[in-house]
Amino acid sequence: MSGPRCSPNDKVLTQNGDPAEALSEFTNPPVPTGSPDTRLLSAFKNDSHTKKAYLAGRECYSEEGKTFELRLVRKIKQQQSSDPTSRPEYPSSLGLTEFTRRATEAALGKSSRAIVEDRVLGVQTPGFTAAVRLGAEVLRRWCDVCAAWSGPVYLSSPCDDSLAGIFQAAGIQDIREYYYWDDEQRDVCLEKLLEDLAKAPQQSVVVLSASAHDPTGADLSQNQWTVIANLIMVTYVDSDALQQARHDKQALCPGDLEQGAWPVRYCASQGMELLCAQSFSHCFGLYGE
Repeated sequence: MSGPRCSPNDKVLTQNGDPAEALSEFTNPPVPTGSPDTRLLSAFKNDSHTKKAYLAGRECYSEEGKTFELRLVRKIKQQQSSDPTSRPEYPSSLGLTEFTRRATEAALGKSSRAIVEDRVLGVQTPGFTAAVRLGAEVLRRWCDVCAAWSGPVYLSSPCDDSLAGIFQAAGIQDIREYYYWDDEQRDVCLEKLLEDLAKAPQQSVVVLSASAHDPTGADLSQNQWTVIANLIMVTYVDSDALQQARHDKQALCPGDLEQGAWPVRYCASQGMELLCAQSFSHCFGLYGE
């Protein structure tokens, strides 16, 4: 394997700061520019105001500014640690079977036709970001077999800063935006959203947030979901385009699991093919697990 090498003029230092020969191909790697989240957090830390509050964090914090563990989660962890029959072992490549079954039922409902007809596959990943990446890989590899496809993927404007990079890392470079948040109305602008999606070409992938839209927190109403789903079905149904739905922070905004899962269940009930990336991290405070 070959790679970029340091030029004779490059100065390489040891850990003590002394000049040395190039120790590795990866010496002095390029430093990526910080994301908006990183820059915002840095500005927050540098702000000397005594009553400052950071509202952009992904974690739920206590009044002391620390992530907290739910009593039920702590109790379950204690039960697991004291279970004499518990043994550390690798799960299957698809994850824990019972977990994926329950998670699928939480998203689609136990009586969903897709579940009853055994048309659903659940895969466990370490967190929401990994689920989106896996979905992006599935899309790219599926299309490598069926057709020459590399996009476009439509993301909301604004959206989670990491989403575009996840799809691009999976080999999908054609990333486009659809209008979502209107600063003047301080709400979702359905008219412009539909206008952008109506212009999308065949075999487009539309990423929609089922609950707790990041970063606005403004979710679509059931009526708005119905209109959007109908547009996607009419526009793309003949070309087997897929919708990828984000279902993170499940039920945290409405406080009701049934209401939070309604968009995914509605789309599935209409016969729409979709990939659903759902996360329980925020619900249970299980960050990084």
